[in-house]
Amino acid sequence: KGAEGQKGYSVLLLQLCTIKKVPVHVRLAGAIQFKNFVKKYWPRDEEKDRIGEDDRNKIKQNVIGVMLSGEEKVRKQIAEAIHLICKDDFPKLWPNFLPDIVKRLNTTDPGVIVTILEVLATVFSPYRYQTKSEDLWRQIKFVLDTFAQPLRDLLKSICGLIPANKDNAKVIKQIFMCLHQIAEIFHSLSAQDIPEYFQDNLNVFMDLFINVLSYQNELLKPHDEDEPGLLEKTKASICEIARLYTDKYEEEFQDWVKKFVPTVWKLLIQTNEKGRYDELVPKAIRFLTSVVEKKWHKDKFGNEKSIKDFAEKVIIPQLKLRPSDLEDFELNGLEYVRRDMEGSDVDTRRRTTVDFTRGLCKYFEKEVTMILNTYVETLLKQHQANPSKNWIQKDVAMYITMALAIRGSTREKGATKLNPHVNIGDFFQNQVIPELKTNPQETPVLKADCLKFIAIFRTHLPLQAYQNFIPLAAQYLQHPQYVVHSYAAACIERLLAVKDNGKPRLTKEMIKPFIKPLLSGLFSIFKHEDSKENQYGMKAIMRLCSVGGEHLTEVAGMVITSITAILEEVAKNPRNPNFNHYTFETLACIIDNICRANPSSITNFESALFPLFEKMLNMESCEEFGPYVFQILAQLLEKHKDMPTPYEGMFRSLLHPAMWEKKGNIPAMIRLLVAYLRVDYRVVGSNLEGLLGIFQKLIANKREDHHGMALISAIVEKIPIQMWKKYALAFFKMMFQRLMGNTKTNKFKCNFVSFAAFFCHKHSPDVFVEICNGVNSQQPQLFAALLQKVLIENIQKVEGKTERKSCAVGMTDLLCKSKTMLTGQYPVLWPKLLQAIINLFELPEQNAYEEDIMDVSERGFKTVYARLAFAREIKYDPIGDVANAKQYLAVNLSQLSSQHPGKIKSAISQNLPNDHQKALMGYLSASNVTIK
Repeated sequence: KGAEGQKGYSVLLLQLCTIKKVPVHVRLAGAIQFKNFVKKYWPRDEEKDRIGEDDRNKIKQNVIGVMLSGEEKVRKQIAEAIHLICKDDFPKLWPNFLPDIVKRLNTTDPGVIVTILEVLATVFSPYRYQTKSEDLWRQIKFVLDTFAQPLRDLLKSICGLIPANKDNAKVIKQIFMCLHQIAEIFHSLSAQDIPEYFQDNLNVFMDLFINVLSYQNELLKPHDEDEPGLLEKTKASICEIARLYTDKYEEEFQDWVKKFVPTVWKLLIQTNEKGRYDELVPKAIRFLTSVVEKKWHKDKFGNEKSIKDFAEKVIIPQLKLRPSDLEDFELNGLEYVRRDMEGSDVDTRRRTTVDFTRGLCKYFEKEVTMILNTYVETLLKQHQANPSKNWIQKDVAMYITMALAIRGSTREKGATKLNPHVNIGDFFQNQVIPELKTNPQETPVLKADCLKFIAIFRTHLPLQAYQNFIPLAAQYLQHPQYVVHSYAAACIERLLAVKDNGKPRLTKEMIKPFIKPLLSGLFSIFKHEDSKENQYGMKAIMRLCSVGGEHLTEVAGMVITSITAILEEVAKNPRNPNFNHYTFETLACIIDNICRANPSSITNFESALFPLFEKMLNMESCEEFGPYVFQILAQLLEKHKDMPTPYEGMFRSLLHPAMWEKKGNIPAMIRLLVAYLRVDYRVVGSNLEGLLGIFQKLIANKREDHHGMALISAIVEKIPIQMWKKYALAFFKMMFQRLMGNTKTNKFKCNFVSFAAFFCHKHSPDVFVEICNGVNSQQPQLFAALLQKVLIENIQKVEGKTERKSCAVGMTDLLCKSKTMLTGQYPVLWPKLLQAIINLFELPEQNAYEEDIMDVSERGFKTVYARLAFAREIKYDPIGDVANAKQYLAVNLSQLSSQHPGKIKSAISQNLPNDHQKALMGYLSASNVTIK
């Protein structure tokens, strides 16, 4: 650790990897340490560079050679380090990287070629998803100018080696390792736009790619039939290229589609259900989907023979559950649900086949529906003949029906547009409900299908179906299979979430009779070993508490007891961030609903939760719970008018520095401290310096300074001025250092403007001016620069309805109630300030900055902040004494003009633009006042 900060440390690590006398395991350890060092310190730090430019240059001069001279394991570590360096430095700060590494492709060592191509494929892969920009275009052009021709020549030479090495297992594998990476690179370089060189040489590239698609060699067969081999991976990458060019470059690729379609079709029907094809099949189907969705190919696919071929050779075979799918259903339900319901990032055979079916319907909806419906009818008859044996036929029939029926869908609403040629109501009544009424323990896959069907088409089912289905679904919450009880919970949650005109379709009165049995069933889910942290069950409980409202009163004690027991167990080893989030959301929801109906119940919640929360905050195993605990404590405290004794005892611990080291705690802890100040500032007592210490820490960080400004605003608002005035120069100086330094941001400037405005309204503008001018004895008129360069320039950038109102009122006080503004150098700035205030009223918000809050889906296991939707912060207007900010401006300007007849009127008429004068006249007229 101590050596990391020393000059030359990283260079020595790199040199260690080249010393052949050193044992391989030591060189590998050095390579791993070098990679980790680069990962941690290579991104340049504004304040301190742990590496130094001299070491950076030495590394970039030598790292490629070190990578290529090392053993395979060492190579992989150094290659990853090169990728990390390129993320920051390529091409601007490392222009020699590409020419240097491309030059080294001129070798007969296939291992070196593979390593180079793997590095380049990784470096170029971000081009696929980066937002278009001039910098990106320049970077891709630089790459293409250097590498496009060598890439083509390398592809030709590598493909030329195939015939002579078809019986050489080692070489043929190395050849296809190269081809796989070449295809990946070609894809990345084509993702933004078709490169001119690729377009000019399309015949060369595509001829070779098609030949690879048709190639077969038993030597490339993977040892494990459940994992894709090199040949399958390479073909999958080429299918992705064909799809990209079909989607984005229709005109250039149109003639090639005619050649790719029969090749990919033949490839597809030669595959089987083995796992080795699980990557290739979806990508091949994705390509065919892109083709059938294009208008210029529609005539080839709309005939009855083509549709039947698709049905018999693609749709039905690929929708049919394989033994591996059934194994996942029974033994790995979490993964099955993730793929089937959540729609994971990984393409599956079923999902791509469903999309292909919908693609066919784009131009031939009626014809495709009629033909596929005949297959559905046949499959359902086969099932009916022997339901226990032929259940898989009904499973395929249900998936075909769902694929045909959905024209459009969203995660929030399920199916939004339907195919008019599919009668969803009939299918629901004749196939779904009867299936759910059979023995729950039989054909669990079909039960899961039916629950999924209801969840997808929920907005198209009548209200009566909801009421009939809820008790039916409840019995499936007790099902032992993970997939079935998870789908039941998810289905119930989504039905409860459906809204008509902003209000739940299932009202709290409708669900009142079902609250107890549903809660009983949902909590029973957590008794299963594999569902102890089942997020679908907890999300359904959360939704039930939300819709049930005050009808949860009778069961609130049971819910809190159950949840505290769950949290106490989960806290020992949290594994599922989503489950944790929904659990705390449920707590927040039931607190909000019950306390709204019965405010006195708050003490019951506090008695139940405080011991658990105290225990959690002292456990290292569940540090990620801190942000949730502090949010709920703030939610509870905000409901009090007087400070309860338990909170007083907790206050000092909130100031402990260790609590503020965990970044995720900060937003929630600031909210809690602000709640303390608003309920009873006296709890601060002698701890004001501790609060100011927290403010100093937060304001120094660009990501957290807005939290610091929220804290200082609450201190200034709630604590009497005589308690904090002696510290005012110190904390103003901290803010000025940020404003005048290199780390100022739009966010901080806007937050400072809001603070300044509120301060002026609360404690008078002249006090604000006096403190500002006292910050630096060398600049007695510092406020003039602050007014011109910070306040006036940024008033319009302030965001939020309440914040903009507060800003307008406080700046009006500065404009009209400050003795300073009409003396010395300030009369020149006076009309500019007035113009800025009018802009605040007349111009829209600029969205000058965004708060750095992470969504729950991005969280992982770090202690990060995820806002609880049901622990809503009580809306608070610090300028509540002013109802209408425009009127406030008009009235105060009128009063100021009475004190200085003619002076204000002249300043306005001579310096304020005409449109601003017109707007101001409107405020004056509406307020029934005038400027004298």
